[in-house]
Amino acid sequence: MATQAMSVEELDSLLEQSRENNARLNVTGILLHSGKTREFMQLLEGEQECIEKLMQVISNDERHTCVDMMYHDRIESRNFEDWSMAFRMFDDLDPKLIEGYTTFNANALPPALLTGRNSRARSIMTSLSQNM
Repeated sequence: MATQAMSVEELDSLLEQSRENNARLNVTGILLHSGKTREFMQLLEGEQECIEKLMQVISNDERHTCVDMMYHDRIESRNFEDWSMAFRMFDDLDPKLIEGYTTFNANALPPALLTGRNSRARSIMTSLSQNM
């Protein structure tokens, strides 16, 4: 969750920096943001060592709090191979397009729905990769 609301310019800057860093590291993925709740959800695809380093950087970034890894697994192929960092405003998405969607607030969901192969986080990201 962002520590404060982010302007369009701040989001643009964050995306530009993320895309440059991810392209350099051969990392792909998507970033979702809810301006209403200041929450982010992100999927990162790449070599495990790169992802672990990025997660450390993200966790230490003072612009947000409550960083949780909701799903971690090896993948056969990337869902966002053409995107160094795709971006969608979660507020603008039609919930009917997202399999398993109930709420963006992870605190409202039981932990069993947030982790593992059948997690809602994974379902949301997979659905979005098919609707980009």
